[in-house]
Amino acid sequence: MKESTKYLKHLKEAGIAKAVLDAAADVDRKKFVDPIFADRAYSFEEIPIGCGQKNDDPVIMARMIGQLGLKKKSRVLEVGTGSGYSTAILSLLSHEVVTIEYHEDLARTAKERVIGQGFNSARFYAGDATDFDGPLGLFDSVIVFAACSRTPYFLINAVKPGGIAVFPMGPPHQQQIARFVNNAEARRMSDNFRFLDFCAFDSIRGVYGWVDVPDVDVPPPPGTDPPDGER
Repeated sequence: MKESTKYLKHLKEAGIAKAVLDAAADVDRKKFVDPIFADRAYSFEEIPIGCGQKNDDPVIMARMIGQLGLKKKSRVLEVGTGSGYSTAILSLLSHEVVTIEYHEDLARTAKERVIGQGFNSARFYAGDATDFDGPLGLFDSVIVFAACSRTPYFLINAVKPGGIAVFPMGPPHQQQIARFVNNAEARRMSDNFRFLDFCAFDSIRGVYGWVDVPDVDVPPPPGTDPPDGER
């Protein structure tokens, strides 16, 4: 069985949505890793992608994308371009992707890879997505491939009414995927949130992470018990 076939079979068994599976089948993952790691491209191992970063867990990445409920007319903001692999998949599922990567070298390489594979609906930026001053506008969907220690209001405020944001939230050692729906009719803000799989991502850069704001108290993952003595 081909490596890519085994890879897609594993994603299917993990319950990944068919639209995401079909998009993943149309993206050659080997084109989004350094050639030295080509033999591991379709494995589920961590693969270095440069600048001290690694690839995202393919199952978690695919589940997060599936939670967006993308349509062909959707406009998507992606935070954490990484290798560009997720950007290519998002491009196949939407009308336009605006993607922001903190590391300029990664952003440049990802752009070359994505455009080189014929995916032309993405716009690439480098910098801190939580302090971005460009005229990006509003989005149908926002997806963040970096952990937030608290709700990233700057990013969810970019979601159109009825739109969806998906992001990991929690402390450094473990987070939980949060799904936010921008429903203005909700009785409470918290009613717009749902918490899904546990995961582990590196910190987002800027005020919502723990790298640039190390003294901020980081809450436990949603749904976990508080430490002894804090009940």
